[in-house]
Amino acid sequence: MHPVSERIRDARERSGLSQADLARAAMMHPSYVSHLERGVRGPGDGALERLARALGVTTTYLEQGERSPEYRASEAAVVRARQLLRAGRAAEAVTELQDVHLDALDVDQGARVLLARAEALDLFGDLEGAARVLADTARLLVDGHRPRRAAYATTRLVMTLIEAGDVHGAVQAGEERLTVLAESAAGTDELFRLETTLVWAYVARGDATYARVRGNELLARALVHGSARAVWSVHWNLAFVDDALGDAQDALGHLRAALALAGGAEAERDVPRLRLDLADLLLAVTPARPHEALAELDAAGTALEVAESAVELARAATTRCRALLLLGRYGAALDQAQRAVDLIGTGQRRDAAPALEALGDALLASGDRNAAVKTYRQVEDRLDLVPAGRSSAVAWRRLGDRLRAAGDDRARVAEAYRRALDAAGVGTPRP
Repeated sequence: MHPVSERIRDARERSGLSQADLARAAMMHPSYVSHLERGVRGPGDGALERLARALGVTTTYLEQGERSPEYRASEAAVVRARQLLRAGRAAEAVTELQDVHLDALDVDQGARVLLARAEALDLFGDLEGAARVLADTARLLVDGHRPRRAAYATTRLVMTLIEAGDVHGAVQAGEERLTVLAESAAGTDELFRLETTLVWAYVARGDATYARVRGNELLARALVHGSARAVWSVHWNLAFVDDALGDAQDALGHLRAALALAGGAEAERDVPRLRLDLADLLLAVTPARPHEALAELDAAGTALEVAESAVELARAATTRCRALLLLGRYGAALDQAQRAVDLIGTGQRRDAAPALEALGDALLASGDRNAAVKTYRQVEDRLDLVPAGRSSAVAWRRLGDRLRAAGDDRARVAEAYRRALDAAGVGTPRP
């Protein structure tokens, strides 16, 4: 079979189109499409252009595939960007990917570049820019007849908007795409995961009771129509719903169910994160369970080291510090907190706040009150980067408690509490 024939067939199958569907979209006779795919005939320039438009690819891709200079250059850029991100050089990774010309790429490679660009922007701290790129990615994949990948990109979009504090935008974007993809991606793991992430968006917006009802309905559907991956994804997000409603034991049950069901290729990426969530929750329940939390962190340790994600490694070190503090092991806790801060780096990153908070806690527990106050004040600078919302309000309230415990001046403590009220939307405007 001629390579062009193979690429036409492969692109059609990735798009989920039948030969008849492709023939209608490209304004061709079905038998002509069949002949093209079997190599009986070769397409002319006009036919190739119509096929490319219908398949969401470029004529260059159909002619040259992965051998095209544009494809190879884009793939090299993605590889270099990944290396830069692992080295903590997110700004350079963003620049590397901005120079890729998407017009010469097929849908799948274009989406791969865009997803990498969104990740780089996220790690650089530009969540709004990452959200815009992810919205473009979702549109590209919908238009290119890639419903499952479109659902995945939309899930990333909803998560990014939540982190950016735009919870209303997260709900709106998720619901709109869910409607578009409901039929074409029905029953897929990606669609279940999108809806579970949307459930969490409702929690972040303050609609926790509705989120629980919808989440339980989703779990019932997943148990009947979904795969094991879909079920554990729902359990994972329902844990956050229950935690937000103050039902820590139910939240633990959902996370343990998710861990029991997790498997396959996605387990390598998601199980360590599941264990991190479980460790955090084990420290939040009453009474806290620091020994169990440390066991979960130990279980996740190797996979996190292999993944080389500085953010996840810093999060693990921060959680380990908190567990060690509860056990009275202040020296070891201080070492872990310092490791978390070193992993995050010295830039103005919003995700540095938990690590600095843990370092302040370890310093205070070790008796160095002045150093603790100084460190807590660094947390203020990072929280200024966090958009208003539930998570921001909780973080400011927690900081106020710590500044008070460390003996900082009353005005600074009061300001932290005021910022908590403002972030929650219940503060009074200042003149």
